[in-house]
Amino acid sequence: MPHITLNSSEPGIRGLLRYRPQTGGPLSDLAETLRRVRRYADAGADGVFVPGLAEPADIAAVVAAVDVPVNILFLPGRHTVAVLSDLGVRRISTGSLLFRAALAACTDTAVAVRDGLAVRPDLPSYAQVNTWSPAS
Repeated sequence: MPHITLNSSEPGIRGLLRYRPQTGGPLSDLAETLRRVRRYADAGADGVFVPGLAEPADIAAVVAAVDVPVNILFLPGRHTVAVLSDLGVRRISTGSLLFRAALAACTDTAVAVRDGLAVRPDLPSYAQVNTWSPAS
């Protein structure tokens, strides 16, 4: 079985990560991408997710190929919500973007505390954060 062994000295998930070669690679061939999204839609899918598409013409071709909502993985610096919406994209996923942004903010804050630098002044207060969660 193809797999990736994770380094046990690194923080985070430990164990074996399974890799499926038939689904693991990006769909770089637009014709194959269109064939697959049509097959999913024809099989009854109520939406299709096509991560990795960046070019507006490719995204528009996928949207035109199916009558179900198309979900695209947001690529910072390549996409905007407005442009994706104009192309007909109905759902936008952020993948690990929000996690990575939060991790960067945590690291920046820890470095600022360590080095005696200013911490962002616009952080939410405890009271604000508590309003974001339902009362228990």
